Amino acid sequence: MTWDVHAAAQQTLSSRFQEDCQLHLVELPDMDDEVSAATRACLSDEDKQRAARFARAVDAHRYMAAHAALRVLLAPACLCAPRDVPMTTRANGKPTLMTASPALHFNLTHSDNWALIALHPHWEIGVDLEMHKPWPHMQDLAESVFSQAELRTWRATTPADQASVLYTAWTRKEACLKAVGTGLITPPDQVELGLAPTPARGQWHRPEGGLVEWLDLAHLPLAVPHSACLAWIRS
Repeated sequence: MTWDVHAAAQQTLSSRFQEDCQLHLVELPDMDDEVSAATRACLSDEDKQRAARFARAVDAHRYMAAHAALRVLLAPACLCAPRDVPMTTRANGKPTLMTASPALHFNLTHSDNWALIALHPHWEIGVDLEMHKPWPHMQDLAESVFSQAELRTWRATTPADQASVLYTAWTRKEACLKAVGTGLITPPDQVELGLAPTPARGQWHRPEGGLVEWLDLAHLPLAVPHSACLAWIRS
């Protein structure tokens, strides 16, 4: 089978979750799918070079599909073809549009064969999506992700719920760090958000100053267990 970005865009879910923020959920290629020539034509040379570094073909195809979908969504605001969308990365590594006043702020995440793209006209945003799978070395991961207070709460959680609580906390923290732009350069245990049950909404008061708001995305139309979160910084 061949996956095509223009056909997939017609299946994209677009919803408003938070003040002018648009979310687009895109189904990516299956294990044996190729991406179409029209999809590849939407990519920059750098996109193609990065895709070529993946060891598995399915990972390369999903990378190309997700980034082609992002470029198709950004192109109308930039008044150019998708491959010519002027992207760059900041010093902290966060992708952005290469303009003094970006036409859109954006963030992309993908997990297995789903991508989630967030767009906002004014605010820095971050988004994370994770499909639930068994955590290897879950205890070790929890100790690296949680603050001491969060870790005590997590250890008091019933064993049957610990994995889903960890996924929820992970997506909240990663969405916040992607909104800020540092990603996992900032250790997740320094982002103390608590372990409120999903769906929830909260704030992260950064130690260096500034407020990041976050919202669980609890109603994505996915048939498999997942966690997702959107974070933003009001300008």
